[in-house]
Amino acid sequence: MAEPPTDCTEDQDQEAANPEKSVSQSKKLQKLRKAYEKKGIVYVSRIPPHMKPQKLRQLLEQYGSIGRLYCAPEDPALRKQRKQKGGNTGKNFTEGWVEFEDKAVAKQVATMLNNNPIGGKRRSAYHYDLWSLKYLPKFKWDLLTEEIAYQNAIREQKLAAEISAAKRERDFYMGQVDKAKGIEAMKERKRKREDAAEGQPAGSHAEPTALRAAPPPTDKAPAKSEPGSKRKRILRTYGQKKAKADSSADNATATLSSDFLALVGGQQ
Repeated sequence: MAEPPTDCTEDQDQEAANPEKSVSQSKKLQKLRKAYEKKGIVYVSRIPPHMKPQKLRQLLEQYGSIGRLYCAPEDPALRKQRKQKGGNTGKNFTEGWVEFEDKAVAKQVATMLNNNPIGGKRRSAYHYDLWSLKYLPKFKWDLLTEEIAYQNAIREQKLAAEISAAKRERDFYMGQVDKAKGIEAMKERKRKREDAAEGQPAGSHAEPTALRAAPPPTDKAPAKSEPGSKRKRILRTYGQKKAKADSSADNATATLSSDFLALVGGQQ
């Protein structure tokens, strides 16, 4: 049989030896639970510009005891854009949550200050701003921390997805660049081969020497014609002697033979 863990047995022995200590611990836990259940949360939907968390605590502490306070900072992109346009260069906050030690006081403060001027010194930048407060019933600080952790996890996942997408785009781009370089190198080699072939005599690059047929023998070597030019047609002429006229025939009169006349007249 397996022996029970020594830690459990030691705790049981200590509780059995000190029953008063265990009772006091349970009382402390109950007291802390009651104090936790007694706390109330007030939501600040808008924090005026230039107001810091310390100033917000100072303004609300005069109405009741405050425990924890959290202010959400603005988007860094908006802050950068505001700086570029020459606006406020400080860090602003958009919304906040304030934990009062007593939820009755929290509810009373939210009802009393909502839509009322913040007040304070007239020189302050938020003297004429209005409070935007709302009491959140059945809302505890643990829910806020869980929501913040959840938003942080979502932000990290989005950032990781964007990074992976950027890496894929970079790899695809580099692959296309290497492919284009290879194609360009092939074209350059082909161009060099064509240039080298054009520099050789005509017919030297058409076939290998062993496979070329011997040209027929000719008396004269054919004239080299430039590529692209038409061959001119050559017409050969042969000289002939002129016939000489008979002087005796020119002086005699033309006569017809008797046979020819008999043939024409039908007489044989």
